[in-house]
Amino acid sequence: MKVRVGNVEHDLRVEAAFSVPRLGFQDNFFCAFQSLLPDGIQPTKFTGPFWGQCMDRVLLDMMDRTDWILCTDFDSVYEADTVQRLLTAAMVSGYDAVAPMQCKRDEGIPMFTPEGHFEIGRVEIAPSWFEATIQPVDSAHFGCTLLRSSALKRTKTPWFVGTPAEDGHWGDAPEGQRQRVEEDIAFWKTWKNSGNTLGICPQIAIGHAELMFTWPGRDLKAVYQYPTEYWKAGGRRPAAAWGSAEHAEASAK
Repeated sequence: MKVRVGNVEHDLRVEAAFSVPRLGFQDNFFCAFQSLLPDGIQPTKFTGPFWGQCMDRVLLDMMDRTDWILCTDFDSVYEADTVQRLLTAAMVSGYDAVAPMQCKRDEGIPMFTPEGHFEIGRVEIAPSWFEATIQPVDSAHFGCTLLRSSALKRTKTPWFVGTPAEDGHWGDAPEGQRQRVEEDIAFWKTWKNSGNTLGICPQIAIGHAELMFTWPGRDLKAVYQYPTEYWKAGGRRPAAAWGSAEHAEASAK
């Protein structure tokens, strides 16, 4: 793949790594085809129930024959020039891993941890922070993220090992107790502890595909509901939706 930085053109060996289930989102697959094929980036996938194990096997397979590996999720959506822009940012900055902005499903919060804030909850960031080409972070995501192959080789193993909460379970632990650490976050901790750098590109963003329920509202305008909200409510539609108990009560008055 050829990447131009200023007046210099770099010929880089880049492949894409996928951990996927047997069924997936067609929007993501066609988005990947449109973004990878023009640059000759070969996609390789491993299918299985355990994301970390699949990623481990794919990354291990391709790291000796590549300069960079593009890790992408099966529910990410990005444009054709996203990979080019990420590679340019990586070449200019010298970072070992480069990720775009992406929001978490349901919550809509950015999926990264600013440097030095791993053990802190939500962090307030100045607007000027987002004006930079790249910013150092302690964790990111794998939605559409570049890893330098040479940095991956020096990353200590195991790469993807999650840890349950202090009570030994995977739910949210009580306040004051140690919370669970997911496989991807564990990877980034190991990545940085191995001497590698990680950056977020605030000017580059990708989408995150998710399912939404659409109900007709009382005024017949759409009312949206996340699946998690539906199940937390015991399998009930939103109060503002047509036919809800609240709607029936209001109509009876």
